[in-house]
This record gives sequence, structure tokens and C-alpha cells, in this order.
Amino acid sequence: MAETLDLSAYQEALATLMERAAAAGLRAVPVAGVSVGGCAEAIGTSRRGAFRRRAHAHNHRRDPLFGWICFLSAKPERLVTPSGRPSALLAHEYAHLLAPGSGHGERWRRAVTVLGYPSQARQR
Repeated sequence: MAETLDLSAYQEALATLMERAAAAGLRAVPVAGVSVGGCAEAIGTSRRGAFRRRAHAHNHRRDPLFGWICFLSAKPERLVTPSGRPSALLAHEYAHLLAPGSGHGERWRRAVTVLGYPSQARQR
């Protein structure tokens, strides 16, 4: 079942990503929320919502859930490493918020590289 993750579990990691984006001249986008165990659209229901991959970001401006990042896994460690660093998966999805509607195109590749995860850009 999808549920909202406690802000304290990922706040520092997201602040790090936002600072890196701002330092590179990108408009840092605030994250509306993080859903674990399913999509934010399914919070409060017994279903997990639509999922094709391990995670996704609601990055289309007309989407009422714009700014949400959803993880299929319910494990908070999918977002933050044991050392407190943002996970590659979290950075990957946050880059989608920085480059809305661009898929894995050039704008997204630049964003994920600026965030410090150039290996993500090479995998796409």
C-alpha cells in the first residue's frame, strides 16, 4: 500500500540536491512529497497505483500531483544511503522535476549530472 514517507527521512538528502541544482543555475523545484510502497495517487487506498519501474516523478505541470516522487519499494534506504547521501534513484527522479516533460533527454541528462550522478545520464 502506498503511503507518505515521513519528511525527516529524506529532507536533508533533498536539500542537498536542491542546493546542487541552485549552484548550477537551475531553478530548484520543491518536492511536494514522497510516496513509498506505491504511487501517491494510491495513498489511503489498498492499491499501489500505476507502476512500470522502480520509481517515477510526477513532472508534468498539469498533473495535480506535480512535484511528488513515488517509489515502489517501501524501504527508505532506497532514497538515502546509509551515509546520508541521496541515492542515485532519488537524484534520478529529482532530475525529472528539474527538467519537466523532457524524459531522459538532454535537459534531464544535464540536470542529473549537475546533481552529481553522471553515471545515471550515461545509462539512458
